[in-house]
Amino acid sequence: MTDHSQSLDDAQTTATDDEQPLQQGRYLYCVVDTTASDTETLSTTGIDETPVYVIETDGIGAVVHDCAIVYETDDLDQVKQWVVTHQQVVDAASDVFGTPLPMRFDTVLEGGDASVEHWLADHYESIHDDLQSFAGMWEYRITLLWDPSPFEGRITEQDDRLQELQQRQQQAGAGKRFLLEKQYEKRIQELKQDQRTDLAEQLTETITPVVNDLAEQESRSTLSDDTHSSAAQEQILRVAVLADENNETALGDRLDTIVEQDGVEIRFTGPWPPYTFAPDIGAE
Repeated sequence: MTDHSQSLDDAQTTATDDEQPLQQGRYLYCVVDTTASDTETLSTTGIDETPVYVIETDGIGAVVHDCAIVYETDDLDQVKQWVVTHQQVVDAASDVFGTPLPMRFDTVLEGGDASVEHWLADHYESIHDDLQSFAGMWEYRITLLWDPSPFEGRITEQDDRLQELQQRQQQAGAGKRFLLEKQYEKRIQELKQDQRTDLAEQLTETITPVVNDLAEQESRSTLSDDTHSSAAQEQILRVAVLADENNETALGDRLDTIVEQDGVEIRFTGPWPPYTFAPDIGAE
């Protein structure tokens, strides 16, 4: 499982913002369907190597650890480490219980295990229904990259308007040639933009039949993004999709048809828990 991406913009604290110690704090990683496996099966540590355990109520459970403070700092590297650890715990819960409903980073409840049990009971119906709805569903991230160089070389020989402008430049004086060069460059940019739009539409149309949901995402780096595009590549589209685990191969095969075009690269990562699509539990 790779590229478990949560940006710093997504990090959110739901505990108090002051620096007072928490009263029997419980840090929440995710909620799970505990009918899928024994809660004692989950054996892992979370942030600061704190033991993680499951608080269960009637077939649903919250994956938590005890905490005395909220996780706030100006040290970006420390925040990255915390968020990655958060995601690793959610992944471990996924391996044991199936698709979880992930909580946002630094979601903390005070009041000990009893408070978490009450929270689960208060939101039992929605949590239970969402766990059933997301069962067997996983999130995949797809990034469409494009190197326009092959396209530019080909289009100059195919587009009548570009050929006309080239011929006129050869016959024009210096002043006129400058204006024609500007028109030529403008035409190139228009054709490239048309191609970008076509590629994005091709991608969404190609994968739509095998996904349950699709969300376009901002072109931004994520905490676990350790890959880099070449200088010539442009990021055309970045989407997260929710798909049944049985459709993973079909999804990959459909993406292969997009890559057959010159200059196109697809980054396809996952599966991981539905970070993009899971509901914000308890939000009013």
